[in-house]
Amino acid sequence: MSLDEVQARILHAIRKRVWRRRRSWVAPYPEAGVTDPWVMPDIHPDNVERIAVIAEAERYLEGRYTFLNLSFHEEKIDWHTDPQTGLSLPVTFGLDLDFKDPSRVGNLKNVWEKNRHHHLTILSLAYALTREERYADEVGDQLNDWINKNSFPNGVNWTSSLEIAIRLISWVWTERLLRGTKAHEELFGTEGLLWSSIYWSQWMIASHYSHGSSANNHLIGEMAGLYIASVKWPVFNESDKWRKLAQGILAKEVTEQTFESGLNKEQAFAYHIFSLEFLLLAGIEGERFGRAFSDDYLKIVSKSIKVIADLSTCSSGIPEYGDADEGMALQLRPLDSSRVSWIYRLGRKWLSGAFPSGEEGSMTSDLLLPGVKDDTDMFKPLAGSVGFSDAGLYALVSNRGKPDEIFLLADAGPHGYLSIAAHGHADALSFTLSAGGVPVIVDPGTYAYHYAPRWRSYFRSALAHNTVTVDGEDQSESGGPFLWKSKANCVVHDFSKSESGATLQAEHDGYTRLESPVAHRRSITLDGQRVKITDEIVGEGERLVEWRLHFHPDIKTDLMGKSLVASFSKGELEISLDERFEWKVVRGGETAGWYSPGFNLKAHCDTLIGTLHGVAPVKVVTSMVVVFD
Repeated sequence: MSLDEVQARILHAIRKRVWRRRRSWVAPYPEAGVTDPWVMPDIHPDNVERIAVIAEAERYLEGRYTFLNLSFHEEKIDWHTDPQTGLSLPVTFGLDLDFKDPSRVGNLKNVWEKNRHHHLTILSLAYALTREERYADEVGDQLNDWINKNSFPNGVNWTSSLEIAIRLISWVWTERLLRGTKAHEELFGTEGLLWSSIYWSQWMIASHYSHGSSANNHLIGEMAGLYIASVKWPVFNESDKWRKLAQGILAKEVTEQTFESGLNKEQAFAYHIFSLEFLLLAGIEGERFGRAFSDDYLKIVSKSIKVIADLSTCSSGIPEYGDADEGMALQLRPLDSSRVSWIYRLGRKWLSGAFPSGEEGSMTSDLLLPGVKDDTDMFKPLAGSVGFSDAGLYALVSNRGKPDEIFLLADAGPHGYLSIAAHGHADALSFTLSAGGVPVIVDPGTYAYHYAPRWRSYFRSALAHNTVTVDGEDQSESGGPFLWKSKANCVVHDFSKSESGATLQAEHDGYTRLESPVAHRRSITLDGQRVKITDEIVGEGERLVEWRLHFHPDIKTDLMGKSLVASFSKGELEISLDERFEWKVVRGGETAGWYSPGFNLKAHCDTLIGTLHGVAPVKVVTSMVVVFD
């Protein structure tokens, strides 16, 4: 930690001690604010997203919820109980709660997801779309209950400024969507019950935001929540100070946390999208209230949208690498809808960017920018392969956008962001491959954070990725579930494109820390439907070399001696294997054969493992060919 971070932590410890002893937490009363120019747009009754949102709201009225892929029933929602373990969290001073200890808090992500109040924006939206009071009444009842059971600063819902910020954004949209209802007057009227919580939420974020090695997507999210709430509700003496603090930090962090290419520095694509959502929402609200961000801010946001399209397959499959917990900055779309379509449409309407278009995402973009038309030129997809040298991401592509597209995404970039690289995985020189838009060779996913330490360790390890390990060691040394003590560094020697694909040559130094150091070099060439991978372990001494590939759970594999056939819905991937290695396929084993399709989910998958006890230097050549039906 830097000296500044140490000082910040000491100051926070002192503040905690003072806050713990404080007996009175009475919020000031709000003063008159500015008029919100937002108006509810007309959404056609046949809009498929409208229909899906109403169906989702109906499930919530029945007490049937699905958060983070976990489905459960609660007649009356319990704000402090983890539905996965049944553990009820103590309502003590929030900052004293050890949220990293699953024996005390269960799977805390599940509890926090309830309290982000995304489901309340859906219920509020259902009211705005139908004008049926029962949706608004449910929101009013739930928020009344939440206020009564979450008095500041007690309970787990006051421990994380990021969670507070996301909830604030939900409340901003709940207020808009409930206008004209009894619940709106009760919550947001002159003597509204929610104002105290709105005040303390902003106060806590401004007093306790992320610093130093933890100032990653959390800081962007915290400041976006503070900014949106303070610009929407400038009703407290501190509102102007909060707005200036948040806008200044966002303007700085959009540059600090983004590569020149537009990719997020966390080296986790789900967090690229998560951070981008906050930046988009803050920018739009700033413009709505006459507090616009700079042109440089907008340019970075536009680049960040463009790279999503550049790295998407012909079936709109987006990259999977690093951590992913399915976090959303705001939910104004059906739960199972496209994660990025609404972002593309917002980019077209707000930034005039030539991004992909389509019907999906139309309702969300209309809600965020009512009355703004999409007059942007048609989207022209990138042709062929592309490399982003600053992020170390390389898409080797043949027949891009066509039914026989081969899309290979290789990682030869930094391990992660800041000193702890919290959301990065040990995936140096790993790759994924899709054929005709079908995922064949996959990244393992995430599955869990603090709740399942063994699985957390596995899914972020090199063993779970499509790369090579040496002497049974990981490329990078973990120091905890969100900390890396040492990180493999990659160097790219060459990236050259051709009409039929591309070649990438790179190496990493993760194994130079061994008593007898070695380097791992990898060359990947895509030529039409053929892939050639050459791995070299450069050094001396006897070595245990292990080579792994992970296949999507839907893929059926057949290992026949020194070759493997992976069958998928559109054809086969035929792999020729090095004859010196011992090869096997493991499915659902102790340290192989697992894939996480989403947070809280894990499934068996086939993992191809080749092992060799040999003397370095070792060279292994693997050839693949995709054969379409």
